[in-house]
Amino acid sequence: MRDRTDADDIVQGAYNRALLDLILPAIRRAALDAGYAITVHGSLNRDIDLVAIPWIEHNVWTKEALRDAICGAVRGVVGRCHYHANREWTVKPHGRFATTLLVWCGQNTADLDLSVMPTIHGKDDEG
Repeated sequence: MRDRTDADDIVQGAYNRALLDLILPAIRRAALDAGYAITVHGSLNRDIDLVAIPWIEHNVWTKEALRDAICGAVRGVVGRCHYHANREWTVKPHGRFATTLLVWCGQNTADLDLSVMPTIHGKDDEG
């Protein structure tokens, strides 16, 4: 396998930006229904980094339900989105959980790296 070049980042980045323009409105609608806000993080040169932040006080969906809703929203726009059902979530700093979704549009693919911030229970909920 050859090393990744600057040209690879330029081409993948252009594809990722165009794809993000197509799918972000649907992703944000799905996340809002699940009680989350979505923000984009990073350069987009290799992948699309999304961060989901709990946005409502009660009835926030699980990270798995959010992931499924986002996958469905992306499928509704471009036709194909997949995640590894048997792959565990990766634990990141500050309690964040991450997983990767693979998106196809035409003959091209992109990785959506989804990070989900945990919900924080109120003072009365702490043990």
